[in-house]
Amino acid sequence: MKRYLGIDIGASSFKYGVGDSKHGLQCFDTIWFQEKSLSAFTEIMAQIWERVQDQEICGIGIGSPGTLRMPEGKIVGLNPNLPFFTGLSPQELLPQGLDLPVCVDNDANLMALAEANLQNCSVAVGITVGSGIGCGIVIDGKVYHGAHGFAAEAGHCIMVCEGEKCNCGQNGCLEAYSSVDSIRRRLQKRGLPYHALSLPRLIALRATEKELDAVICEGENILIRAVANLITLLDPQMVILGGGAMELGLYDIQRINKLASQYLPEAHRQETVCTLAGYGNRAGVMGAIIMCERRAF
Repeated sequence: MKRYLGIDIGASSFKYGVGDSKHGLQCFDTIWFQEKSLSAFTEIMAQIWERVQDQEICGIGIGSPGTLRMPEGKIVGLNPNLPFFTGLSPQELLPQGLDLPVCVDNDANLMALAEANLQNCSVAVGITVGSGIGCGIVIDGKVYHGAHGFAAEAGHCIMVCEGEKCNCGQNGCLEAYSSVDSIRRRLQKRGLPYHALSLPRLIALRATEKELDAVICEGENILIRAVANLITLLDPQMVILGGGAMELGLYDIQRINKLASQYLPEAHRQETVCTLAGYGNRAGVMGAIIMCERRAF
């Protein structure tokens, strides 16, 4: 059996696994980090390779945040949640001398690819909710990259005119309201004592803390409008929401499904389903494996 290594680089962790599209993941793990630097990332990649190198890996797929120019897979422009991680290809983090094919793509693109493959869905939109907001579009089994590789940056669509400052430098982005980091920033800005709590604790407290709940509800409502806009523009069969925050239940998928339809033209209302990622927080790793496996063939 041919096995592939999938790596999903996030703003606070590296997730990785080994497997293939037929049998799924044979192993999966997460390495959390606090230091954000190229040297730290290179060291983590070396740790991952050391852990899996005895498994006869046939190729490596890497998902990364940021805007990647395709087909070379180089991160360009600002990388808001990892500002040092730009101007290079993520494969440069790998140990030198690996004689293996390496494929790279945006992490949200790979989440969407894995979920579209799992659901046998011909037109799918995937949205990841975590430290930032990512988005990917899959059409007929292929990631839609646009003319330059920059497609589907929904996290940096302007949702609030003259709104909150986003890490990308613009004001009013979806990510500036609906991501976990933005919720923390807005809590701190309002002088509320919750911003340093863990995400599970934040979610648990919102039932009794009205001011906390109001900030989270605002992020959810803006995300719902963004989902409706994507459905109106793209007419997908499914919108799949994943990432660590969705897996923990930061936003209610049933509420998203119900309220998004209120912003849609009548023809769209019964045609598109919003659902949670079937692979959960492993979707990016699985998508990286599927990408690498397909390109290898």
